[in-house]
Amino acid sequence: MPTCVFINLDRDEARRMHMEAQCAKAGLPFARFSAANGSNLPDGLRQFFPFAADAERSFLSPGETGCYASHLAICQKVVAGDLPAPLLVLEDDVELPENVGALVDAIISRLPADWDIVRLTNDSKQVAAPTASVGGHRIVRYSNIPGSTGALLWSQAGAKKFLAAEPRSLPVDQDLRRVWHWRLNTFGVLPAPIRRDIFDVSSIDGMTSAGWRSKKRRQAHLRAARRREAGARFAHGAHTFGTGRWLLAETLSALIAIAPKRSRPVLLERAGALLATR
Repeated sequence: MPTCVFINLDRDEARRMHMEAQCAKAGLPFARFSAANGSNLPDGLRQFFPFAADAERSFLSPGETGCYASHLAICQKVVAGDLPAPLLVLEDDVELPENVGALVDAIISRLPADWDIVRLTNDSKQVAAPTASVGGHRIVRYSNIPGSTGALLWSQAGAKKFLAAEPRSLPVDQDLRRVWHWRLNTFGVLPAPIRRDIFDVSSIDGMTSAGWRSKKRRQAHLRAARRREAGARFAHGAHTFGTGRWLLAETLSALIAIAPKRSRPVLLERAGALLATR
């Protein structure tokens, strides 16, 4: 049975109670992790966010900084041995299936020895190649890593890689999409077994003053970061899938994106099966 921690702001008692009930219902051993304050980071985390106190130079809002710092702090504890690995890390706005413990155990048993991270809350909008089947779900390699950090399964090796000593300038969900940069051997599970964002209000957004960054400016920043690493992304995809299968995945994803929305889930599953057999 995996151990899990859920990240929770001290003020969010309702979410704490929700997560305690979710973990208890699922029979998971769990601990609450007090979320970091992005405006007042502890010494061990400041190195990652040198501009956290400078609204003109930091792209991350205080809430985003705190969220990212919380994930890094958990990785530090995993690497130090203060938290066990594999470790299931949850944000406090997810809904767990009652069989999540047995499912995660089964997933771990089907992963290669060198896995780093498994994502459990995102259904991919692009083609993903299945590597194994577990309890009605597919373990997959993504052609394009989805966002969200609602539920992540970390190995100790993966946590260590993600602690590379360098400044962070993107939200954690976007930075974890850059698997080529962190060299994270990443897997996912489809359909996603854990439901995310079940509350209407975001705790991160609640910590951000109006006008912190316009949506247009944020999107431009993220697109620019994506363009800068297009070559690295291609090299990673070609290495992971083989160049031919990678180009096939990209082509199929582009075609499925213009198909009627209701037909896309079936088309993605069929495309993934095709990719797995080539």
